[in-house]
Amino acid sequence: MRLIYILIFLFAISSNSIIFSNQMFTPLSIEESKIKMDEGLIIIDVRKQKEHDSLRIPGSHLINVKEISKEILESKFGENKDILIHCTAGVMSKVAAKKLIDQGYKGKIFEINEGMIGWVKSGMPTETN
Repeated sequence: MRLIYILIFLFAISSNSIIFSNQMFTPLSIEESKIKMDEGLIIIDVRKQKEHDSLRIPGSHLINVKEISKEILESKFGENKDILIHCTAGVMSKVAAKKLIDQGYKGKIFEINEGMIGWVKSGMPTETN
């Protein structure tokens, strides 16, 4: 039985979208993320304040993974807005996406699969304080 769960998990990871309950989020490559940003998607940084201050994606909004919620997003940006979440390496952004899905967030959720590490390695624009 455990093998079946592992196989289902591996299949979900290998697909373009990861499903939690009836909702899903979509991991994006760095290049796909840049395209979404250029289209005006709201960028949410779920790292800590210190990390965000030292290096961030231009135009990103800091909402720490521990604090992120459907209510906070809706109060800042309106209901059902499509968002792009990122963290350092692509782990905590998935946690944040699942948290939002579990709370019933209805906007499309994308996340940068490689996080800031991949963003910087790809030579994409950043800013600091």
